[in-house]
Amino acid sequence: MKNVRLLIEYEGTNYSGWQIQSTLPTIQGTIEESIALLTGKKVKLFGASRTDAGVHAFGQVANFHIDSVVEPASFAGALNLTLPLDIVIKESTEAESGFHSSMHAKEKHYLYRIERRRYRTAISRNFAWHYFQPLDVELMREGTKRFIGKKDFSSFMADGSRVKTTEKNITSFEVKEEGDFLELHIRGDAFLRHMVRIMVGTLTTLGKGKLTLDDIDRIFEAGVRREAAQTAPASGLHLVEVFY
Repeated sequence: MKNVRLLIEYEGTNYSGWQIQSTLPTIQGTIEESIALLTGKKVKLFGASRTDAGVHAFGQVANFHIDSVVEPASFAGALNLTLPLDIVIKESTEAESGFHSSMHAKEKHYLYRIERRRYRTAISRNFAWHYFQPLDVELMREGTKRFIGKKDFSSFMADGSRVKTTEKNITSFEVKEEGDFLELHIRGDAFLRHMVRIMVGTLTTLGKGKLTLDDIDRIFEAGVRREAAQTAPASGLHLVEVFY
């Protein structure tokens, strides 16, 4: 029995997230179907991040166990022949038998892109949040500092989530200007459901002057979702890399 590790890139627009669902197309389900088509065997694919519907990935990591004549390094090329064009296996390797893509992840890097043109563009509509209102970028940069460190992120979690702990450690949060886009880079040990998107929504609300820096501290102290700002759209979010 071999443990095969995959490095995956995908556009999440046409999928109902990573996690398999019985009646909806998902990234996990689509890849599992391709593995079954290739090997004749049903496997369970474990992903490092359960990305939501519409969220993209440059560097999702997943693994599965299988007894097959197909060599681990050959899975990438073979699966890419049957996968849809919006999912690509960038690399396949044999991992140690005990490796688990989610449980062994030490840190994740997410990118959120905000398009600041007056009018939205057709090309980037699925890959960025079109936000035409003026933003105080320097204030947003100052605001990122309020998120750094080990904190209780209850206010930045989707309602109805069930988790063991809401304490997470954000190691870096940067705002970069790239032409007509703002790129928000966020790294941390783990993330709650919708956490990055609520953080981005709150930071943009700060940037347009509807919140103050002290308000961000107040939101953390409140510990309830309704105190934070809107959840930014899924389209702007990209999983960049998973660190082990």
